[in-house]
Amino acid sequence: MSKFLIVSDNHGDRAILSDIIAKWRPQVDGIFFNGDSELAAQDVVFDGVSTVIGNMDYDADFVEARATTIDHVTFFQTHGHLYDVTTFNAWANLELLDKAALESGAQVVLFGHTHIDGALAYHGKLFINPGSTSVPKGPRAIIGGTYAVLIAETDKFVVHFYNRSHELLDNLTVEMAR
Repeated sequence: MSKFLIVSDNHGDRAILSDIIAKWRPQVDGIFFNGDSELAAQDVVFDGVSTVIGNMDYDADFVEARATTIDHVTFFQTHGHLYDVTTFNAWANLELLDKAALESGAQVVLFGHTHIDGALAYHGKLFINPGSTSVPKGPRAIIGGTYAVLIAETDKFVVHFYNRSHELLDNLTVEMAR
């Protein structure tokens, strides 16, 4: 079993990003930040963190997208703005992300940008948007910010969502067979 922390869209709120990463770093096998930090790519908060550039990041040292394999799980990670994830009145447009994930051999696709938390199976891949830690949108914006933890077991993926106080949002848990 492996665990992965997934965070996105803190929009300059370095304190919450530092808090979340510090809490989970000893418990996870990988940490992913999906863009819009508004921080420098070399900020120490990102030490050991897989990062990508968001539309509100201006440091050229961030990459647009990446494929990463950890413990036999291949991730495709991007912010989403370059993959047209925003769709009016919907969680996300997954078509371009799906194509990029297929080309990289990914089983799990990580993105942000929409500020709307969620996870779902699509074309045999698990898509995860952890929401925004600082500027949540959508039907659960009242939660006040979310992030996700993915548990990869031999036969399934389990995605748990947490609020800024690190409280498990049990009703948002998503499972997908591997």
